[in-house]
Amino acid sequence: MSQEFTLFLDVFTAGALSFGGLAAVLSSLQNSLVGQHQLTSAEDFSRTYSLAVGAPGPNAIFLSLLGYRVAGPRGAALAALAWALPTLLMLYLVGRTGSAQAPDWMKATRKALVPVTAGLLAAGALSTARSFVMPTPQWLLSLTALLILLKRPKWNPFWVVAGCALVGALAIR
Repeated sequence: MSQEFTLFLDVFTAGALSFGGLAAVLSSLQNSLVGQHQLTSAEDFSRTYSLAVGAPGPNAIFLSLLGYRVAGPRGAALAALAWALPTLLMLYLVGRTGSAQAPDWMKATRKALVPVTAGLLAAGALSTARSFVMPTPQWLLSLTALLILLKRPKWNPFWVVAGCALVGALAIR
């Protein structure tokens, strides 16, 4: 199989399983593109993801950047198409049945996907976190921010993260 076809198939499969967006299938994508097919390195995967998340716009721009790194402009176009195609097909099918008149099995499936999505998001976060090398104090600050936000969910996350960043800038060198 060519790199382009492998890229398309892996991203399409992830797109078909992405209940919860890109972050939910990041671990699966990394496993297939880095571990299974060696289309890119783990370091390059993490760097490309960090660059895409830092850029304005949707996080799925990461797939175009990754596709470009793997197979040039054609890879970027194939990755974007592969990500969008499952969603477009699903929208077409839902549009045909009508959301208001959705059968009971479809409503039950939506409810059942909530814990699946949460699990996929957690797996993606853990997989991505393993790729980054940070000193222990930075991990502790990140954990502190998480615990504060879990304890006080109505607090604005911006101020919690900004506060931890300030503590890190002043105390950690």
